[in-house]
Amino acid sequence: MSTATLSSAGGNREFTRQVNRQNRLLRSLRKDWWAMGSLAFLVIVTLVAIFSTWIVPDSINDPNFGARLVPPLTDGYIAGTDQLGRDVWGRMLLGARVSLTVGFVTVICAALIGVPIGMLAGYFGGWLDVILMRLVDVQLSFPFILLALTINAILGLGLRNIIITLVIAGWIEYARVARGETLVVREKEFVQAAHLTGCGSPRIFVRHILPNIITPLIVIGTLQVARFIIAEASISFLGFGVQPPTAAWGSMVSEGLDYIFSAWWLITLPGLALAFVALAVNITGDWLRDTLDPRINT
Repeated sequence: MSTATLSSAGGNREFTRQVNRQNRLLRSLRKDWWAMGSLAFLVIVTLVAIFSTWIVPDSINDPNFGARLVPPLTDGYIAGTDQLGRDVWGRMLLGARVSLTVGFVTVICAALIGVPIGMLAGYFGGWLDVILMRLVDVQLSFPFILLALTINAILGLGLRNIIITLVIAGWIEYARVARGETLVVREKEFVQAAHLTGCGSPRIFVRHILPNIITPLIVIGTLQVARFIIAEASISFLGFGVQPPTAAWGSMVSEGLDYIFSAWWLITLPGLALAFVALAVNITGDWLRDTLDPRINT
């Protein structure tokens, strides 16, 4: 069999695997009510986050001292008001935009950095692998909180710097998984055949290696969204994240601590929103892992 035929056959097998993977996902989703409900919930939250600036009035962050600490479902306030008389429900909708922006943007940026590094290390090996993996080891030696404080001290506070912090902390997992999967895929016949037919490394990466390692990377990305949302809330809670008057679930919980007994909704409702979104993302990620990971399905 010629090398061109092997390469073509490898591409056809990958197309067939992609079709089978999509069919398996749909069948699995119809059987898993928890995953279906979690996915539907995330779609609704995402849509709310996207359109929150149109749903919530521009005056949502303006103080209204005549309506301080109004309980939920009172005077037309669904989730009550905070210590400055601001509508908690409207601020929670804006907070969803911040949390989901951090979660998804950070995952995309971390993957764009980590996956190419891991593929390069796994495919070429040798001194390049040693250098890149030592870079990973150096990164792992830095505690996350110390990294966050250092970046905030250098760049200042704000949403952009939270994303930068989480990207620096998050690319490592993609690099390690991409390297391990690439080490396996590079030995396959269709990859060797593509190399022998004169395909350049970028073409081999895009057409033959990446499609065959994408499944575990998707699972990692889904699970990392939840972790990054929690991390953003933790940073904002400590006062190093999104700054007032911008609404973020973590900072809303932090502001509500002083009123935990007199105005329970200030800490409870943003905390529940954070917990439900993180739980839904984790359930969706577990479903993807159980459905797509061949080591679980064999």
